[in-house]
Amino acid sequence: MFTGFTQDALDFLQDIRFNNNQTFYEQNKARYEKHVKEPLRLLNDEMTPVVQIIDSRLDTRPGRTMSRIRRDTRFTKDKSPFRDHVWLGWRYPGESRSEGFGMWWGFGPDWLSWGCGCYAADKPLMDALRLEIRRNPEAVREAFAVSRIREAFDIYGESYKKIAVPDDVPDDLRFLYIKKGFGIEHNGTPAEWKALYTHEMADILARDLAAMAPLHQLMQRMRAQADYAQAQQAKEREAEQREAAKKADAPAKITVRGAEEFEF
Repeated sequence: MFTGFTQDALDFLQDIRFNNNQTFYEQNKARYEKHVKEPLRLLNDEMTPVVQIIDSRLDTRPGRTMSRIRRDTRFTKDKSPFRDHVWLGWRYPGESRSEGFGMWWGFGPDWLSWGCGCYAADKPLMDALRLEIRRNPEAVREAFAVSRIREAFDIYGESYKKIAVPDDVPDDLRFLYIKKGFGIEHNGTPAEWKALYTHEMADILARDLAAMAPLHQLMQRMRAQADYAQAQQAKEREAEQREAAKKADAPAKITVRGAEEFEF
């Protein structure tokens, strides 16, 4: 059962921030295993039934939901080998952290937050949402209707600087229509920082995962619509390519002309 993190967890994350090397990690690995990794796994175990109620397809295996202490430095200028923070993230099997619209929770020495959203811009997903905003705005509003979401979460995401907004887009949803990708995020309050040290953190997270469920479910419907639209477009392109190939392979038309057409 999850009983909270301890000050030792924050101390370890603070220490590895300033001693980010293999030697320090090997000397302090037991601290990480006991004070960071184990309570993180227990919190994930407690959240598993909540997440599966929201969407049974979401991956709840610890190896897929828990962040790893080692960083992948292949594609980044920051070559620090270890993370100074941890998180839980719930995605579909085979889906990377940069894909889709996922739910997450995490903390470091100086931050504590959780939310639901895109990690990066996702044009097909947002195009599907833009169409939904125009066709069925009430369904979009309902996803944000939970009072906890309206009161405690901030919306993030880069907006297009120039995008044509049709006249039928409701005023209260224009902010969403112009997003390249978006999400909602809650930053821990002083009271929630105290809860991090107790089982209450699990209760708070379970409550907020349930509050985020309508938005997550809306965006999964948008993902299905985006995937369908992309599949249809691919079929249309293939059909056009086959038709063009047929025309290219067809023998040239031979015109037979009678002698009477010519003057001698």
